[in-house]
Amino acid sequence: MSYQVIARKWRPQKFEDVTGQEVLTQTLQNAIAHDRLHHAYLFSGARGVGKTTTARLVARALNCHKSDKPTPTPCVIIDETACASCREIAEGRSMDVLEIDAASHTQVENVREVIIAGINIKPARDRYKVFIIDEVHMLSGHSFNALLKTIEEPPSDVVFIMATTDEHKVPETITSRCQLFEFRTIAAAKIAERLKQIAAADKISISDAAIREIARAGDGSMRDAQSAFDQVISFAGEKIRTEDVEKALGIASADVLARVMNGIAENQPADALAIVDDLVMRGHNLRNFCRDVLGHLRDLLVVKVSGDPKLLDSSSAQTSALQQQAALFSESDLVRFFHSLAETESGLKDAANARYQVEVGLVKLMEMRRLASLGDLVGRIAELESALRTGRAPAERKSPRAASSTAGNTSAQSTSTASTSGASAAEYKATSEVTMPPPIQDLSESAAPEVVTEQSAATAGPLVDQIKAQLEKRKRKLLAASMAAAARVELEGNELTIEFSPDARHSRDTMARAENARTLREACAEICGREIGVRFVIRDGEADDARVSPEEDQRRLREKARQAAAQNPTVQQVLKTFGGEIVDVKMR
Repeated sequence: MSYQVIARKWRPQKFEDVTGQEVLTQTLQNAIAHDRLHHAYLFSGARGVGKTTTARLVARALNCHKSDKPTPTPCVIIDETACASCREIAEGRSMDVLEIDAASHTQVENVREVIIAGINIKPARDRYKVFIIDEVHMLSGHSFNALLKTIEEPPSDVVFIMATTDEHKVPETITSRCQLFEFRTIAAAKIAERLKQIAAADKISISDAAIREIARAGDGSMRDAQSAFDQVISFAGEKIRTEDVEKALGIASADVLARVMNGIAENQPADALAIVDDLVMRGHNLRNFCRDVLGHLRDLLVVKVSGDPKLLDSSSAQTSALQQQAALFSESDLVRFFHSLAETESGLKDAANARYQVEVGLVKLMEMRRLASLGDLVGRIAELESALRTGRAPAERKSPRAASSTAGNTSAQSTSTASTSGASAAEYKATSEVTMPPPIQDLSESAAPEVVTEQSAATAGPLVDQIKAQLEKRKRKLLAASMAAAARVELEGNELTIEFSPDARHSRDTMARAENARTLREACAEICGREIGVRFVIRDGEADDARVSPEEDQRRLREKARQAAAQNPTVQQVLKTFGGEIVDVKMR
């Protein structure tokens, strides 16, 4: 007997054998068992997931002769007792089950000749005449119009089963007349389990790691995985190692992917170039390599966020190894890596030299760890402004690489960037082109400007202490510090006067901001049990009445902040890089 490829030899013979589509096959079995058949079905989904196989199983279930009515358990073809109808349908030579390739029969004349002209002819032998139309989306518009009435009201002994990989191309007038079944891509773990059964039956010696690699190469398609298995057997024979799979299919192994991620973590561009050189020398497809790395990044993110091994469909690595690699990066790192490499992979189809694109793309991932998010840059600017106002050095900021050093990464360049773990998803894309400004210079005690304040006995009174305590309770330590810099604090009736010396003008300016003044009034009202007005005074007689309308205070402050932001060099660089504009200023 001539050789049969694995995909044909191991085509499912029962509904239970259709891997990864248990819900759909159970629904069809129940419909057949309870005589709730529909006259038209539309099977949609990716290639190689069981659409045509399931259509043939339905045709066999409707026409199996071992039962006097449709049965959810038709004959198994390898069984010598299988009925003639089931055997002929499985072999594609039944007179009552017509399989039509819509890709080669697109014209309306073909539809009229094959379907419409023969639909009223009774089945030659079986119960039902079944029309299986593969790639139905390829039919022309006129062909669909010709089918419309026929599909809506066919004879009682006719069933249509249509299959498509592009459901959106099928007119709604057709889909509305069908029962829709969406076939999903198959998990790599289930594909691997099926391949292991095939290997055992065909006496093929293959390791679990090699099986996982072949399953991953199938990319959710059972037929593609089985074809890849055939190719590997042709290359390596009946004893297959992981290395054989990599050579035969030209895919990157888990070890290569781990080398890539370790090179990124340790900022070793030479490793990236060596990996690409090795892949090119072995004839690997670099676009497939990029897709493998993208899948690996996705699995690292899944481990980082969820840790559920059931979600690791595309991975050939063990969960423990993924956890070790994921610990080297933050979630924001992995998302930014994914976006950047996806752009590289997309550009490879038009690239004059794919090798150069991939090499630069991998080095770019390493450089991205030196970038900070826009939120981090804004935070840096706010800290700098606070340091200039108060004369206090900003808090030390840890870099993401320094953080990863504590997890095992001891790179000598680990202190060059600011943490990006808090960046939002919208910022990841932006940060790919924004470089970190120089670190803020520490202001030592000797270098810090001297702040001279003159205090009277009034500032030591219980009211001041209560106001300071109330501000600290609200986590407004800067306001509490500005309050302590006041030369005189006096409450007369419903008005609180806070006087500053000329040298402490910056403290007055801080407290006079609309939002800060409002917070101060709320603190005083809570202490005194009534609304309190606040007036700020400089000792030389200049006064700032905080009792103007809060709306006007807010408007003035926002306008000043907008002007200050527009003049900031870092903000100007960001706006120029992304072609943006200042829409609003968020007040602290």
